[in-house]
Amino acid sequence: MNKQNLIYLKEQFLKYTDGFILNSDEKNNPFFLKKEHTQRVCSEILMLADKLAISSQQAMLAESAALLHDIGRFRQYKEYGTFLDAQSVNHAALGCEVIKDENLLGFCSDKEQNILLDLVFFHNAFDLPVDMDQDTLFLLKLLRDADKLDIWTVVTDYYFSADLNNNKFINLGLEDDGEFSKKAWESILKGQVVKNEFVKRLNDLKLLQISWVFDLNFSESVKEIQTKGCLGKIFSTLPESEELERVAEYVKNYIKEKTS
Repeated sequence: MNKQNLIYLKEQFLKYTDGFILNSDEKNNPFFLKKEHTQRVCSEILMLADKLAISSQQAMLAESAALLHDIGRFRQYKEYGTFLDAQSVNHAALGCEVIKDENLLGFCSDKEQNILLDLVFFHNAFDLPVDMDQDTLFLLKLLRDADKLDIWTVVTDYYFSADLNNNKFINLGLEDDGEFSKKAWESILKGQVVKNEFVKRLNDLKLLQISWVFDLNFSESVKEIQTKGCLGKIFSTLPESEELERVAEYVKNYIKEKTS
């Protein structure tokens, strides 16, 4: 991987994704949203790469992975009309298919292709793979953190927008009934990421998003989300309750421990 390769990959990414955007006139164009998300994740991963002082070669692989991590989302929405993997397909696995079908990594060595395909395939896995080599695992952790950092910014902006009930691409069509699930908040008090099966309403989704802090891999990522203030903002949109006060205190102490 070199700079010219990365420039070419960016050009191919734009060519591929623009094909979906230009052929769609849907309001709140979902393809445009995913393209913008991808470009911001690239910025986030380069920010983390700089803070961690990794090599230029690692940084180029990291940026390439960020560029490709959601490439499957475009075909997913075109074919199924949803970004919900449970109602369609695993967008990460589909992304690997797209990369191969479009020969997006034809300029890479076999080793680099395998690394990038692994990064795309596992970027949304609930748990990190146990048998991945350490160099690839490091890049996977970097990608997963960068992805979350941007999603937190997007959802926080959305929760404070006037268009709160009109973006199914962000709220997943979940109802805001003012309630929250016991299993969701109990998961956080155990220091666990909330499982998708516990998400029944919008407040559960917010708790899931808050719980992602337990899945951050680098203290620099925790410091960044602390600086952004996203978690506190999400908490401020939740109903007042004794249970959620306990959750907020637990998360606050967790972040303090990770950043001290």
